[in-house]
Amino acid sequence: MASAGAPGSILAVGGAEDKEHKREILERFVKEAGGKKARIAILPTASAIPAERATFYDKVFAGLGAGQSVHVPIATREDADKEQFARTLLECTGVFITGGDQSRLVTTLSGTAAFQAIHALLVKGGTLAGTSAGASAFSSTMITGGSAGLHVRRDGVRLGTGLGLITRLIIDQHFSQRERLGRLLAAVAQQPHKLGVGIDEDTAIVYYGNGEIEIVGSGQVFIVDAADALSVGFGEGDEGRHSLSGVILHMLTAGDRFDVVGRCRLDPVPPAVARAKARSRKR
Repeated sequence: MASAGAPGSILAVGGAEDKEHKREILERFVKEAGGKKARIAILPTASAIPAERATFYDKVFAGLGAGQSVHVPIATREDADKEQFARTLLECTGVFITGGDQSRLVTTLSGTAAFQAIHALLVKGGTLAGTSAGASAFSSTMITGGSAGLHVRRDGVRLGTGLGLITRLIIDQHFSQRERLGRLLAAVAQQPHKLGVGIDEDTAIVYYGNGEIEIVGSGQVFIVDAADALSVGFGEGDEGRHSLSGVILHMLTAGDRFDVVGRCRLDPVPPAVARAKARSRKR
């Protein structure tokens, strides 16, 4: 579940989100964080050019009407344990994690005061967003690399330990653009109790603590369910042939919703209910 059922929301973005035109995903993040009352922490820890990324997103969020944004310059675990940075994160209504290297992000943040502050923000109803590497890092099991294409093999994906803010999903990004279906199938074949979620560029899932997902953006989201699949060759130490059958594949687009707990697509939200939910989120 998202942060142990916390009432906040998590936006996992597939990367390359539109930052200049419609900006649907970033606008949704600002709204989830409080709109004009939002105080957004920009966390470019995963990036190789953190100051540039922070400056860029600060301008974007200002243009979208966010009340305030602040760069939290966490580059090392020592930084991540500084009381001043943890306090800054706790005082925000939203945290935005930029793209870059998910392994660097997890190594730097995991178990630190900054991480605990992010978790506390979700518990009190705040919003967390991560794009590209930031999205992959949210899972407890994280994809750190692998092969492109449809070749499904155990060694076609590399898995590691993520931040664990979302425990029921394995998230991959830049999904269709970089042909990552094969490695996501290999991931869920090894961990069938988790759902695989492949998110296209300029596309995001909005994940709520009750286990509901909503799709936002211009692309597609692929949800791979291998809970009842038959797999051969994906166990520890297995060698030789690989096979996988009985996988359920869902393809979702903007406005679609999915129940992670029930592992099923949800009916569309009636317009009146959608407007009521939007108003409640703004409060």
